Amino acid sequence: MGQSIEEVQIHSSGLAGDRTYAVIDDTDQILTAREHPELLTIEAAILDKYICFSKAGDSITVPRNVKSSSMRSGILFGESLRGSELSELVRKWMSNHLAVSCNVIEINKNFMRQMKAQTHDITYTDAAPILLTSEASLEVLNNSMRLPVGMNRFRPNLVVSGSQAFAEDDWKYLKIGTCEFEISHHCPRCVLTTIDPSHPEMGISKEPLKTLSSFRKSANEVNFGIYLIPKRLGTIRLNDEVIPE
Repeated sequence: MGQSIEEVQIHSSGLAGDRTYAVIDDTDQILTAREHPELLTIEAAILDKYICFSKAGDSITVPRNVKSSSMRSGILFGESLRGSELSELVRKWMSNHLAVSCNVIEINKNFMRQMKAQTHDITYTDAAPILLTSEASLEVLNNSMRLPVGMNRFRPNLVVSGSQAFAEDDWKYLKIGTCEFEISHHCPRCVLTTIDPSHPEMGISKEPLKTLSSFRKSANEVNFGIYLIPKRLGTIRLNDEVIPE
């Protein structure tokens, strides 16, 4: 589950601390909520030099950026990646709460991945450093559906308000506070959008992907949101002005 924050540092690889941990099973497969919706029941909060994993009142807090002699390689989206394996205590905690034998790995600067077709570092994110969505675009989608969905279905890093619906499709460059971003590409949506993060036990459904595909399909992709690449780093804050170019 994601968390809302008041401010965040922007690194070249994205938001500080974002998607820097992954769950890996005993067959070296990186687990995602597409196949394991119960992952959405785990909350992760960064507390300065620590990260806290919690579920249903039970939590475990461990140091971040710890040098570990235990490295693991795994497969994510068909791509091999690496990370530092966390402690045996974390392995037992996560395995117990997900009902599958697994551990958690942490990325660092030595294990960064590369964006496809671009020489740019990314963490364990899908395709690019930062995903941005628009409240106006979500409103148009929800007005077309019988039951509205929350923005958490789309797992954005940044959400903007005050723009026209889907105006972000035409943006090329973006300034937020003192930071600047280049627009990389549209975000094609997958079946994970049909899983309600508040009720992952209900599994996969048809919406909002079915409705979204009726007016946002391009070739074989159904797009919602845009990917950003940081060009000028710094700190962005809630209610910072967003200036597209």
